[in-house]
Amino acid sequence: MNLVVLGATGRTGRLVVEQALATGHTVTALVRTPEKLTFRDSSLRVLAGKATDAADVARALEGADAVLSTLGGAGSVIVDSTRAIVEAAHMTGLRRVVVLSSFFVERERLGAVTRLLTGVAMGAVIKDKTAGEQLLRQSDLDWTIIYASVLKDGPASGSVEVLSVGAKRRISDRVSRADAAGWMVRAATNIQFNHRSVGITERTRTQEEVSLEVVERG
Repeated sequence: MNLVVLGATGRTGRLVVEQALATGHTVTALVRTPEKLTFRDSSLRVLAGKATDAADVARALEGADAVLSTLGGAGSVIVDSTRAIVEAAHMTGLRRVVVLSSFFVERERLGAVTRLLTGVAMGAVIKDKTAGEQLLRQSDLDWTIIYASVLKDGPASGSVEVLSVGAKRRISDRVSRADAAGWMVRAATNIQFNHRSVGITERTRTQEEVSLEVVERG
């Protein structure tokens, strides 16, 4: 597939590009500063442009099968980029959109204390993400919004759990950026998650699994 990645110079976005290339996809990265994307691959096309500019996004989406966004930041970046994605998708005929969000936007899954703390510390970011995601839900595109637990650095565990509807979130829950990136790439090629919001976290291993690993290591 031909995948477009927005936010490709970020810590998670880079991993999305790497994992997409590693699994045989062609990737177009739309970035403001191309020189920040240091690695090169024959299946990688790097375009200079803004993810908040519909014309720039449309240029990247030509011939693409899906767009994946790991964008974040202050101000109205999510609202503006979502508006640009929807407009550009209509211009080019693209349907599939996968967006990485965060667990703290899923307010109904949070405990009272976590809801209060994140609301105070991240109120503006939550407002921007919520508004942008609402725009995507109201569109006619085949979207998936991924609500990841707190992202951590480090290798992929290969063990991502999709949370059941109504499952509560803990601020201590973590998932590696590598796992989140891999899950995004898989979701882009899987219609199972069309028009769905999906919570992901790293699956907690059972004591039996931990003991078995110790035995196998000798």
